[in-house]
Amino acid sequence: MYKILLLTDFSVASRHAIAYTQTLFADTAADFCLLNAFPLEPEVGFTGAFLIVEEREQAEKSLIALRHEVTQQPEPAYHTYRTVVVPGSPEASVDVMLHQEHFDLVVVGATGSGRSELLGSVATAITRTATTNVLVVPATFPIRPLERIVLSTDYRSVNDAESFGILADIANRKGAQLTLLTIDKSGTAGATDLTRQYVEQAFDSVSTDSYVIHDNNVLHGINAYLDAHTVDLLVLLPHHKGFFDVLRNNSVTRSVAYHPRVPLLTLYDAEPKKTATAEMPELDNLPFATYL
Repeated sequence: MYKILLLTDFSVASRHAIAYTQTLFADTAADFCLLNAFPLEPEVGFTGAFLIVEEREQAEKSLIALRHEVTQQPEPAYHTYRTVVVPGSPEASVDVMLHQEHFDLVVVGATGSGRSELLGSVATAITRTATTNVLVVPATFPIRPLERIVLSTDYRSVNDAESFGILADIANRKGAQLTLLTIDKSGTAGATDLTRQYVEQAFDSVSTDSYVIHDNNVLHGINAYLDAHTVDLLVLLPHHKGFFDVLRNNSVTRSVAYHPRVPLLTLYDAEPKKTATAEMPELDNLPFATYL
């Protein structure tokens, strides 16, 4: 059973993201947790505490009403729903939930109407900080059959092929075609046969093809592919960037999540656990493509 965290602020965008996710997992068991984050009031003392309690109670009532709304259509017996209210920012609330229990996926709606990519959005913050997979659903993207999935990968930046598990399952359940898209910046498509094989083996039960775009800018290359092809789901493995990478606009995932053109699934690819021994202490520091 999948455990899915559905972030909602009761907006049209978040309701659309919930409906999209219900459709995506309509054919498999899932426990949906509806999460609302409400801001902590700056006031202190009795009045401020009263306002926080009142706001929390209102959020809980609104969540119960939303749960009733999203389960109006006949729901399969293998779907369960619960509600949680957590004070704080959306990204902080998601972090709290992920520390309390494991979720396979966090879902957030996106309007794409932000004014500053530097300041970012809820979607960019969660894709950057969440220690699990994240699905960003554009508010205007139609709910339709999932037929074409695109995974943008250079094959070399993969820590663990198990990160592809949820993607392989979705592709199999939906009978979707998976395209492995490489944006080749060097003109040599530098992945070795071994690293390519490592990734492809994760999708040995999925119908796949490959596509290479030669472009010095990865984001531009991805957008060029989206311009020329119908895509139902774009998948990225984000490299968790630091603050100065954000300032330099060096994160492709952040740029895509800020204004997604199609639903975006970011896969959490955890750093490998350190297992160095006294005989080989330097192995931890080698990149995956080097020691595979």
